[in-house]
Parts: sequence; C-alpha cells; structure tokens
Amino acid sequence: MSTVWEAVRRAHTARDLDRPAEARRILGAALAVTPDDPLLLAELADIDYRLNDYAAALRGAQAAIAADPDRVDAYLTAALVHHRNNEQDEALRLARTAVRIAPHSVSALLTLAQIIAGRSNTDELRAEARAALRSACAYAPQNADVLAHAAESYRKLPDLAEARRHVERGLAENPLHVELLETRARLEFGDFSTRDKAVATLRGLLGASPNHAPARRLLAEIMWRALLRLAVWVWFFAVAVVTLSMWVGPGVLRVATPLLFIVVLVAWVRVFRALRRQLPPRYLRTRLLRRPEALLGLCALVFASLFADLGAVMLRTSLVGAGYALLIVGVFGASMAHLLLFAAWLRRYHGETDRDAAEDYALFSVIAVVCFGFGVLGVLGALRWWSREPAAFPVVAALLGMVVVTLLLELLLVFALGPRNWGRPVTYCATLLTLLALAVLGTRWSFLRMAAETFTGAS
Repeated sequence: MSTVWEAVRRAHTARDLDRPAEARRILGAALAVTPDDPLLLAELADIDYRLNDYAAALRGAQAAIAADPDRVDAYLTAALVHHRNNEQDEALRLARTAVRIAPHSVSALLTLAQIIAGRSNTDELRAEARAALRSACAYAPQNADVLAHAAESYRKLPDLAEARRHVERGLAENPLHVELLETRARLEFGDFSTRDKAVATLRGLLGASPNHAPARRLLAEIMWRALLRLAVWVWFFAVAVVTLSMWVGPGVLRVATPLLFIVVLVAWVRVFRALRRQLPPRYLRTRLLRRPEALLGLCALVFASLFADLGAVMLRTSLVGAGYALLIVGVFGASMAHLLLFAAWLRRYHGETDRDAAEDYALFSVIAVVCFGFGVLGVLGALRWWSREPAAFPVVAALLGMVVVTLLLELLLVFALGPRNWGRPVTYCATLLTLLALAVLGTRWSFLRMAAETFTGAS
C-alpha cells in the first residue's frame, strides 16, 4: 500500500506542475503492479479526464467503482464525462450517488451543481443546485477555490446576484485568484454598462497570468463581437431605410436617411474608439494582419456601406427600383463581410480557438433576428396595403432573409470544423440544413415578389 501512496503522491506533484502526461505514466506504472487498486484507477481516470481522453477516463472510473463502490472521486469523474457527452440523466445519477455516499464532500456538492448549471433545467433542479452550492460554501466558507466554483455555477444557473456575491467573497480571500477574476470579467462583460470594467479585469488577469487561456479567449471574443457589429449596423441602416420608404415620401427621406447614415458612422467610430481604449497596444492590428479574410471583410464592409447609402439617396428620386437594388447589394456585401469576420474569429491563434463563443454568438443572433425581425415583418405585412409604398415589403423580407441565411451559414461553419459536445450531431446538422433551406426558399420568394411588384411597379 505504501507503494500505491508513493505513486499517487508523485502523480499529484506532476499534476500540480502541469505535467499530466508524466502523472499518467507514474500511475500507469503503479497499476502494472497492482492493476485492481481503486485509488490508482480513480486517480488515473482523473488524469485521463484532464488530458481530454474521455473514453479512457470513463473506463478507469467504472473500473474504480467496480473495485470500490464507495469511491466518491470515481463517481465524480464518470459524472463529468457523461455531462460532457450531454448524457444528463446518467451524469445526475452518478453525481447524486456521490453526494449520497459523502453528503459533506465539497467536491461532490460542487460537481452536482456544475452538472445542473448551464442546462435547460426545471425549477426543482435549479433549487437542488442552489442547495448544493450553499452546503459546499458552508463547509468551506473561506476557500477561494470553492467560492470560484460556486460563483461560476451561479453564473450559469443563471443567478447573477449570487455569482457576484461569491466572486467578491472569494476575491476578499485571494485578490489574485485567476478563476474568480475570470468569472468577474464574464459577469462584467454580460452587462453592457460594465464592459469597460470587464476588459480592465481581463488585462489585469493576463498581466498576472499571461497564459490564462479562458481570459485570452474572452478578450478575443470582445474584439470580434465589436467588429461584427460594424456589419450589423449596415444591416440596420438598409432595413430601416426600406421600412421608412413604405410609409413616407421623398421629402421625409431627404432628412431621415442622412440622419440614419450619421448614426451608423457614429456607431462605427464608437466601436473603433472603444477597441482602441480597451485592447492592449497593437492587439487589434496584430490579429487583423494575420487574418487576410478579416481585412477583406472590413474592406467589403466599407464598399457595402457606400452602396447602401447610395441606394438610400436613389430612393429620394424617381429611380426607386434602382435604390432598392443598391440597398440589396449593400446588405449582400455586409453579409459577406460578416461571414468573413466570423470565419476569422474561428481561426486558431497560437494554438487557441474560441469556437464555443462564436457558436453562441451566431445562435443567439439567429434567435434575435427571427424573433424580433420577423415579428416586425409580420406587422409590416399586415399593414402593407395601408402603406404609401406596398412594393417595399418584399424588399424588407429579402433583406431579413439574407441576414438569416448568413447567420445559419455561420452556424454550419462552426459545425463543419468538427464535433464539440454534440449529443446528436446528425439531428443538429439536419435541423440546421432544414432551417437554411427554409430561409433560402423564403428569400427566393421575396426576390420573386420583388421582380413581380417592386421593380415593375416602383415609381
């Protein structure tokens, strides 16, 4: 038994020095001598999980449980593997078993809460997670690591007030705790009023821990989201101008469209000023110069905005059809720019990738456009025959359809890069392709209606 404990001690030392491969070698050598030892099996399963060898981690955890049915750490490793594979029921069963075996185990309570948090859960499950977090923090009220885990789970539940409270409690114990600083930055980033604070927190965190990958990814996410907003503003301008043209005449458009264009220019200037203030020196330039597609996207965006503005000018003349055509070209250019910038975001940089955040951005953007944009489209469709220019309605529908097609293509691009935690990859891909086909058909219908109504009847 002393040989087993010595191997575990050496493996822990290697793990703490960020040498998990060496820890696995030490444990593997010890298991060759005592192949059924539950402690060695559980420790090796934990190391395999850290090395992202999830199949081996699950096999090792199951072997440890078979050798010792009360091996709490083995249950937790198996639960985390099932959780990563989106097998929620089995993950919950294993985590609850661990809590039942060791009801005062802080690790078991935190793991149970982690598995519940961030999923589409019932009120009962969220209450169970909060109870587990309260118990864990009660058992270790001054442990910054425990408070960091609790804060992150509260953030994902979501219970932002409790997350902030636990972050501040943890930082009072350890002001330089990197996980607590990361969670604080994410909380600040989630609130538009405190995004500048989020960047300051991240820069402080990276100053103390330059290789902290999650903080680096969050800083990159802030940059790419800001650049993508440039294209969103062109979309907004085009849709707003076409919608106005349904209800007001050239006299009002002569005043309204320059004001809208000024709003877009001011928004662009604010984006670049904010990035210059927020990002480290040369951060933006370095990343753009190493991604030609991003530079091409920004150039396309400039031309797209000019086409959209020229289209708005044409709407104030007798060449209304030409104005709509130029606005469509502007939105198409902005969509291509958005797609290029999104592809640049997905590019690996120094071995790091930010796929998860990019996918979340595209998914929430699709939901926002479908829920809000098509809600507005429904109102315009119901009232179109009372408008001044009913023929503008298909143009609005086409513009929104192009935006939805762009965002769905970006989701497919994320999927094409390889599976992440896909529980049902075939179902996910089939759903995306079906939605894309519907969006393409809807956009095609809009263009056909434009050919029949707008470009033949616009005056």
